[in-house]
Amino acid sequence: MAQIPDQPLLKLDAPRLGARRPGSARFVSTRKFSLQQQRASDTARKFQRLQKVFDEEGDPLELRSDPSGMAPERLLVFELTGSVNNFARAAARVPGLEFIGTEDLDEDDDDRSPVLYLLVPDAAALRQMLSLWRTWLDDKALPRGFTPWRDLFLQLREIRPWGPRDRVTPEDLSVLANEHADEQGRIRLEIELVFRKDGSASEKAARQALAAVNAEVISATRIEGAGYHALLAYVPQIELLRIIELGNEGLVAEETILFIRPQSITQIDVIEVEEGGEAPPSSQPQGNPIAAILDAVPLAGHPHLLGRLLVDDMFNLEPLSVGPRVHGTAMASAVLFGDLNDPMSPVDRKVHFVNVMYAPEGPDNQERFPNRLPADLFHEAIARMKEGPEPSAPEVIIVNVSLGDKNKPFAGQLSGWARVVDYLAFRYGLLIVISAGNHFHSLQATDLNTAAFEALSAPDKAKAALKLSGLSMASRRLLAPSEAINALTVGALHGDAHPTPPALPAWIFDVWADTGLCNISSALGPGYGGSTKPDLLAKGGRHHVRLSPASGSYSLTPLTNAAASFGGIKVAVPPNPPNMADTGRTIGTSVAAAITTGLAIRAHELLEAAYEDFLDISGAHRALLLKSLLTHCARWTSARDLVVEVIGPADSRQHVRQRDNVRRYLGYGAIDPALALSCANDRATLWAVGNLFPDQAHSYSVPIPIAISGKAEPHEIAATVTWFAPPRVGAANYRGARLKLLDPNDLGMLGLSAEKHQPDSNQSHRGTVIHRRWTGTRAAVVAQDGEMNITVQREPDEFSQAVPYAFLVTIEMAGATELYAEVQARIAVKPKVPVTA
Repeated sequence: MAQIPDQPLLKLDAPRLGARRPGSARFVSTRKFSLQQQRASDTARKFQRLQKVFDEEGDPLELRSDPSGMAPERLLVFELTGSVNNFARAAARVPGLEFIGTEDLDEDDDDRSPVLYLLVPDAAALRQMLSLWRTWLDDKALPRGFTPWRDLFLQLREIRPWGPRDRVTPEDLSVLANEHADEQGRIRLEIELVFRKDGSASEKAARQALAAVNAEVISATRIEGAGYHALLAYVPQIELLRIIELGNEGLVAEETILFIRPQSITQIDVIEVEEGGEAPPSSQPQGNPIAAILDAVPLAGHPHLLGRLLVDDMFNLEPLSVGPRVHGTAMASAVLFGDLNDPMSPVDRKVHFVNVMYAPEGPDNQERFPNRLPADLFHEAIARMKEGPEPSAPEVIIVNVSLGDKNKPFAGQLSGWARVVDYLAFRYGLLIVISAGNHFHSLQATDLNTAAFEALSAPDKAKAALKLSGLSMASRRLLAPSEAINALTVGALHGDAHPTPPALPAWIFDVWADTGLCNISSALGPGYGGSTKPDLLAKGGRHHVRLSPASGSYSLTPLTNAAASFGGIKVAVPPNPPNMADTGRTIGTSVAAAITTGLAIRAHELLEAAYEDFLDISGAHRALLLKSLLTHCARWTSARDLVVEVIGPADSRQHVRQRDNVRRYLGYGAIDPALALSCANDRATLWAVGNLFPDQAHSYSVPIPIAISGKAEPHEIAATVTWFAPPRVGAANYRGARLKLLDPNDLGMLGLSAEKHQPDSNQSHRGTVIHRRWTGTRAAVVAQDGEMNITVQREPDEFSQAVPYAFLVTIEMAGATELYAEVQARIAVKPKVPVTA
């Protein structure tokens, strides 16, 4: 059992239940078209052609011969000048019309946030949609319940079928263009289908289309809760060329196909074996697992891992894994011990490990997925852990996913894998910790040559590298599935405990040393819907770069070999003959996520030790509490000022844009493990969990200690809320439940105001994590038994069930040594041990 710290985290008293407090409406100017403009538009001509077919009593199916026309059983795209949030309900009133979903399009000069609506009509639906259009165009009132269609027609820029350029996104096209066929002349592709309520007909049609081009289906999956229906297939190279041409024949023209995507390929961190070994701890964990790792087959008999993992080889990958078992071994080591150069105490419980990848023999022995879609593997693995007559790991509430798909960088639309992660986190109440991903391509300069770069001072080298990084932000986005809204996404902080070498080789530079930035290879945010991603940074090793001449200028390339000679996180690796070393060093977001998972386990053990009834709390609430706690102890580093200076914008009045650039690199900030595990004499952290039904609010009374009163010293109050949102695929709002953290009313009395060095309130409320800080230096006015009221409320949504959440708040004033004791004395539920002096 973990040893209880002197100042354990404190439990808040029960909140007061109240009604949601209405907020002020946000009015966004939206460009609209007049009746005259729409009557003369290309949209009107498309409706006229449809009207002619119906007037002549023709067969609407003949419209399918025109790839650009509206036709039955065809996915249609409505491009709008702004959001029509209540349109989904109006669309449902048209029989046969299925609302598939929405997507934010790129901004243009006229519209800040155009939205894409996808619908699938049959002939009857086309008739009614045409009738609504004609009624509106004749300036007549629409039938009762169909008024939102008026707003849609007013904002309708274009209506068109879902076509080849939708099925193959520009990001996927760039990957597919560089794919190489196997010895049989085949390419493996992921075929995602339009998700229909009854998917059997869609899958049958897609299989027929694949057979027609001599493709072979390898596996298929349909996951209802995630709206995910996909096939993995071998496709002949000649068909791939037709796909790349984006014509109107073959798979790229098949109506049932939503996306044609490259096969998922795992992004592996830099790992290097080093000489020598490390004696593992002698103690052995005893308790049942609360955490699981989904990764490549590990070397479970490694001295550091022996007796600490419960390996589930449910996909029978152990016999196939004859190559080096590096990644799974290294990630298990990082979860169990952290950085072996600065190890954390061993965890009390064993860790459940599910093999989802393997390393084959041969020259190309990089660890890979078997012949299954990654989302399918994850769904089956987690369902087996949590469901059935004999679940394999029913107590697991934390899942580590130190994997990323380098073929699927986030480009505004959630990947199927991410949707499945959201569904699994919500359904089973899991804290799923995912690495943000890494990008190893070079940063290309145009303004200096190598000699000029070498002549720069260390701070100027850092700025030069950051400038190049800022120019390439669009190509350094999160890797699937880390954009999942219910996941905790971890980026890599540029730092480790490895001794700094006395000198680096020529052309090798540690450009972001001591800057507080993420690794130069760490993927950048934001996340879906503009949410703050990565959520936080954890140490992921110092990633050095190689300086190379390039076309009269220079490039900076993150090292992908020998990198651990200069830095990195020390982990267990398979022994490497002839020196039989069994440790190495790794760099990247994978190990950062694994270290974060290990910290979550230790925080759970300390809370379990401090509160007798902690395990009586539901698994979902404990998972959320850990998610809140990890985010709560993160804050922006001094890199904030560097990002603002180098990337800008320079105009301080554009502070929202400045913060947006900072959070792309830092998320909510770099994690401080000490803050997650205990309090201090001058710092008290209080926690609570609860459930909110629609339109409910919970108001917490936070005790404010006299210890901070009347002192004009820096002090702070921070609050964090997390929840699991039901993913609503095919709805106007994918995030099925929204919570809000209201700013306290009495900040002025406490000498506090919103901290400027953090994401603003709007940015913080876009995901499923809200983290706010209020700071000040003016003297606080605190009465005896003073308190602050902080409210968490449920915003309007269409989810009728309760939403679980976790809430944390911290009060801190450096040097106020009576602070913790005063707060602890005023709460009802005490930890097991009293505060020690």
